[in-house]
Amino acid sequence: MTDPSANGVHVEPATGEPLLLLEIWGDQSLVESRLGASLPKPGKALAETGSRALWWEPQTWLMRAPSDASALAGRLSEASEGEGTVTDVSGAFRRIIVHGPEWRSLLMIGGVFDAESPAFGPGCVVGTVIHHMPVRLDVLSPTTVEAYAPPSYVEDLLHHWRASATRLSMTR
Repeated sequence: MTDPSANGVHVEPATGEPLLLLEIWGDQSLVESRLGASLPKPGKALAETGSRALWWEPQTWLMRAPSDASALAGRLSEASEGEGTVTDVSGAFRRIIVHGPEWRSLLMIGGVFDAESPAFGPGCVVGTVIHHMPVRLDVLSPTTVEAYAPPSYVEDLLHHWRASATRLSMTR
């Protein structure tokens, strides 16, 4: 792991948490009404009662359930009945957390988007490619971003970011 005191960036794999994919092919407002909550708009994420919802693609949201996945799955299934489906995709993605004031600079190394844009702040979600790997980024705070990637890419992405963090610290 990189030392945050040495270079302003700390990269670490996140603990595994259940991930559910909610797909709605019917009336989204009906599903939201049944849930008693709004789903995030495109490019956004929301945190609600122990879970986090990320807009994933049109009519699709990824739900992270750190506390009680079965309760969330039940709520989502009930709310989407006849309007969509809920699928457990816990094995499809792994998370990496990048902490520190230099996380934006780190993402620009090998990235193909403007991580330095002021519009890319807490609550924003973007899908992109970093170091030739597909990544979904969720900005948690001004100093923390979480990356979702297929499990087969995580070790390579960790290696790339750790090596890049070391190079970044040498240029400061």
